[in-house]
Amino acid sequence: MRCRSRPIGIFPEFIDGYGILILPTTGRYFQAPYGILVPRNVENLLVVGRCVAGDRVSHAAVRNQMCCAVTGQGAGVGAAVSLKDGTSTGHVDIGRVQAALKRQGVRIF
Repeated sequence: MRCRSRPIGIFPEFIDGYGILILPTTGRYFQAPYGILVPRNVENLLVVGRCVAGDRVSHAAVRNQMCCAVTGQGAGVGAAVSLKDGTSTGHVDIGRVQAALKRQGVRIF
């Protein structure tokens, strides 16, 4: 399945920026979808950390170190799977990416 909205990992709910502060004490978490790593008009490029796509509030959450680690590992695995399968990073089989991440101990959901 090639659905970019499928998650590549989770990180604790923590928003700090733009006048919003939610500390990671609730036990809730965000899922980081693969699609936030994929630029619209550039083939075979994945972005991570503070460069991922999102609106103003989501940016206040994803710019934290926890999400940077999640997106970095997801991009690395996405790139490896795309090379192995001979496809672009934007058209990689997300199911295979998720399976590889799970083998590495990543919590997807």
